[in-house]
Amino acid sequence: MANLMFPVWRGRYMYRESFLPLSDEDGRVEDITLLYPAVRIEEVLSADLRVRFEEGRDYTLVDGRLHIPETSAIPHMTWEEYYPPEAIPGGTFERTGGGYIRFSEGAFYHERQMVVSYVHEGSWPGSVPPGKLNLLPRTEKKLTFGEPIRVVFFGDSITARANASAMTGISPFQPDWCQLTCETLEERYGCPVTRVNTAVGGTTTRWGVEEVNPRAAEQKPDLLVLGFGMNDAGGIETEEYLSNLKAIMGAVLRLNPACEVVLMSTMLPNREAKGFFARQKEYQSALYTLEKRGVAVCDMTDVHEALLKRKAYRDMTGNNVNHPNDFLSRVYAQTLLKTLGVH
Repeated sequence: MANLMFPVWRGRYMYRESFLPLSDEDGRVEDITLLYPAVRIEEVLSADLRVRFEEGRDYTLVDGRLHIPETSAIPHMTWEEYYPPEAIPGGTFERTGGGYIRFSEGAFYHERQMVVSYVHEGSWPGSVPPGKLNLLPRTEKKLTFGEPIRVVFFGDSITARANASAMTGISPFQPDWCQLTCETLEERYGCPVTRVNTAVGGTTTRWGVEEVNPRAAEQKPDLLVLGFGMNDAGGIETEEYLSNLKAIMGAVLRLNPACEVVLMSTMLPNREAKGFFARQKEYQSALYTLEKRGVAVCDMTDVHEALLKRKAYRDMTGNNVNHPNDFLSRVYAQTLLKTLGVH
């Protein structure tokens, strides 16, 4: 757990960063750009951790990047597999600029990704997420004094464990970011943490307003983590998005006046998948207008943008459109934990 939860923005060691090798139109696999320029590779494994690849034979380190020779046993997706020439029912979306891009739920991308652990000398390409436990004084008191705390997660498919290997039933069966967060809080603070996750895939804040009582308010949270935005962005104006979040928080606070709230800004969708990138960035900025004592914004959008400055979207996705893989789910947990005063 310690290695999994060590923040990607700290230190000189990267643990099991994911990547997906892809050949170009001529069949060549370009060198893999990692989050940081590596100075020593510790291991390269399949994402299910069942296959270990050999340095010198399957990969080499070239100018801080992973070079995969033609004779390597490391599998890769071909250009035609990733950008199919024809639409595949249920398996492609239109590609921005024309053509198609491969999409799949379940373990499809997990089975094609690798993970690498390495030593580096690079610096984080964005701003380090701030700790905001001072905005959540009741939560801070419970954590500091080891008191029981009840955390309710309410949101869309990203919050509902989508594409976590534990959910898809494939090795290494890594828990989702909500579970990782709560287990780490227990370890760090020594307090009993009750985790309730009532999120449902494909939902928006409109659904959240309708379902807030049974799925959030009546669950009597000490801390409510709201994870909406990915699906809202395609059809809900920013003003309504904020209004819906206020309505959700208001309903919870009427039954639980002592409840505090974390508003998760969403990761970004794949810009190459036509029609998915919309108001997510607008929502990110707008969420800060709701931040106050008792309400803290956890800025996952900013962290994901920093990752995307150096890594391809396919390296960190569970479905190649709008879900995290195990690596990005870990970063979700690390970012929320930093907001809650850990790290």
